[in-house]
Amino acid sequence: MFKLKNQRISMRKKVSLVGLTLIFTSLFVPSFVSPVRAAGTLDSRLAGADRYQTAIKISQGGWESANTVVLARGDDFPDALAGAVLANSAKAKGPLLLTDSNTLQPEVLTEIQRLNAQKVYILGGTGAVSDTVKKALEDNGRTVQRLEGADRYETAAAIAREAVSNSPQVFLAYGESFADALSISSYAAAQGMPLLLTDNKKVPQVTLDALHSLGVKAITLIGGTGVIGSEVKTQLEGLGYTVDRRAGDDRYLTNLDVLNNLNFNTSNVFVATGLDFPDALAGAVLAAKNNNPIILVPQSDLAAQTTSYLYSRRASASSFTLLGGWGVISYGVESIIRTGSAHPRISLQYWDGYANLDTYRKQLALIPGMATDYVDLLSPNWRKEIKEDGTLALQWGWDSSNYLTLAQEAQARGLKVLPLINGSGSVIDTMLANPAARANLISQIVKLVELSKTDGVVVDFELLSDADGPYLTEFMKALAAELKPKNKLVVMAVMPITSPEVETWLVEYNYQDLAQYADYLHLMTYDHHYRTSAPGAIAPVEWVKKVLAYAKSAGVPADKILMGMPYWGRDWAPTSDGKWNSTAFGLSKAKELAAQNNAEIKRETSAADPVGVPYFTYTVTGTDNSQVPHTVYFDDEQSWSSKLSLLDQYGIGGIGPWAMGWLDSDSAGGLFPLLKSHLR
Repeated sequence: MFKLKNQRISMRKKVSLVGLTLIFTSLFVPSFVSPVRAAGTLDSRLAGADRYQTAIKISQGGWESANTVVLARGDDFPDALAGAVLANSAKAKGPLLLTDSNTLQPEVLTEIQRLNAQKVYILGGTGAVSDTVKKALEDNGRTVQRLEGADRYETAAAIAREAVSNSPQVFLAYGESFADALSISSYAAAQGMPLLLTDNKKVPQVTLDALHSLGVKAITLIGGTGVIGSEVKTQLEGLGYTVDRRAGDDRYLTNLDVLNNLNFNTSNVFVATGLDFPDALAGAVLAAKNNNPIILVPQSDLAAQTTSYLYSRRASASSFTLLGGWGVISYGVESIIRTGSAHPRISLQYWDGYANLDTYRKQLALIPGMATDYVDLLSPNWRKEIKEDGTLALQWGWDSSNYLTLAQEAQARGLKVLPLINGSGSVIDTMLANPAARANLISQIVKLVELSKTDGVVVDFELLSDADGPYLTEFMKALAAELKPKNKLVVMAVMPITSPEVETWLVEYNYQDLAQYADYLHLMTYDHHYRTSAPGAIAPVEWVKKVLAYAKSAGVPADKILMGMPYWGRDWAPTSDGKWNSTAFGLSKAKELAAQNNAEIKRETSAADPVGVPYFTYTVTGTDNSQVPHTVYFDDEQSWSSKLSLLDQYGIGGIGPWAMGWLDSDSAGGLFPLLKSHLR
């Protein structure tokens, strides 16, 4: 199998094909080392299309069955804040699900049936969860018990009394906001300690009655004096209670004060948005099963204390589970969790095993132990063929378990896996021009992502006719519409353009339009000199700079740009008809070839690239005793580092090198530390 990298001149101008490079996977196979679990792995994201579906995903992630579930209103929080303690209590030991106030969604009922739950606790009165919902549950054979009060404070007290008969200690949170209650909810549920609610200036009588009936001696206030005033502490101490407080300057710092001062099991850390309540509410019950914490995060701009906590947990090998889709926890926040960097750059590595399971594993093993220091995304080529009608054939067939197996092995090291969907020429032209064929391929891409449980796709269509019109953009728009609501990444590899007036044959690659639908555009900045061209650097720095500059000028956001880098070099020799041909190989083979031929490795430098690209020449005696000159260009650690310095110069989002098949243990040992130093 091969991946097409080409430079093509417009057929309209009837100029001949300049070159087509077939880059074959390196024949070198490094020794296999079993993958090591990365410190700080992002194990999963539990997310659905909305808050109700996310709660179902959380339930599916934690329970195969449960005799009892807790059901709360999904669009408002007051009656539900104390629900995690009940859900994790001996009376329930089941998940907390969310419902529409007036209607029991079919998916929620289906989940209750999957769990084989016989009893349902409803939290709140009929204004929170209507009798219509209660009747729907009863009509489906469930026993329903409603826990309610005249207001949120009395409802919390009723929930506490049902969950716990007595408790010497309770937590007290502000009843008019959700964040502080959610910070403590998983711990309270894990410890079997009630969570009650208070007003800002005075503890309501129903809460005081609950404190007395539960036999409480000590109370921990959650939140600063802005939400629970000093008057509350004075009131409680005057009644003989011991009172302390966990608090910070805002909801996120209060959350961190809880996390840093209570005894959690941090082998797994749950992450939820601090801007809304549903995901953390449902997730608290799952976290409570193993006394795991929930950290609350904003949509962006994490505080230094938050990134410090995440870094410390990552360094101590915690795994992370995100609650909710990208609308609540952005990809940027996810990247911080995954990489440990507040400003992460993306490393997309093409994982080219081509239907050889052992080869994929050997390449995965080349990535050092803390894999996310070096790599974010891995793209395997499982595509065997794309037909004109959009039918996608796979290397191992559709029934193989190899796709899921490989994805899980990479994901276990914190990496995301994005299968490569690639093709070229007239077949792809025909497919793109046919709306039904486009839809067919998109449906099969979605099917592949779902059966392999991968994290998105990389699309690479090359050698397209410049008469195609906007079909490529239409394809990416439709693909993104299918995958992005499923929280999947969409990356597109595009041919390198320095100027539309120069590469006139690449008009179908409208960078600005394509960037609207792709999370990243991988600019294939290599093959400036290709298989049948005259010898020269695969990716000269001066040329790479022109491509990056054009992409930014064309309106592509800098953080969406991934710069291509070659992991291979070429050995050119003239052909009998006065043209050129070449073979490709990795860095180790290039050095070996120079040594075998006693060739001096020099560097081709320029004002734009003072570091230079390594090259050497040698001669071979032909069959007719003629001397055949060979010229070899390749990249090494110095030239890779020179290209990586362009990340800072252009402020772009990362790299997309081709491809790991050219690496071995020696070259990987020099490469990956470079990636870490420039990316992280």
